[in-house]
Amino acid sequence: MQVILCIVSILFGGLSLIAAISQIKSEKKSTSALIMITGSLLLIAAVICNMVGQQFDYIIAFLGCTTVCAAAIMNGIKSNQLHIPHHIIRITLSIILIIGFAVL
Repeated sequence: MQVILCIVSILFGGLSLIAAISQIKSEKKSTSALIMITGSLLLIAAVICNMVGQQFDYIIAFLGCTTVCAAAIMNGIKSNQLHIPHHIIRITLSIILIIGFAVL
C-alpha cells in the first residue's frame, strides 16, 4: 500500500507541477501557479519523508494537498471557469492521500 500511496502522490504532485509551470509559461506571473508549484513540491517532499521513515510526512502532505487545491480553486475563480466536479475530485483525492500518509 505504501508504494501505491507514493506513486499516486508523485503523480498528483507531478501533474500539478506540470500544470503550474505550463500556466507560468503561457501567461505573465500568476500567483496561483506559484502557489501550486509550492504545494506540488511539498507533496513530493512528503513522499520522500515517507520513504525515509519520517513521522511528520502526513503534515507535509496536508500542507501540499491543501495548497494545490487552494491554488486550483483560485485559478478557476480568476479565469471565471470554476469546474466544481474537477475540484471535488481533486479534494477527494487529496483527503485520501492525507489519510494514507497518516495511517501508513
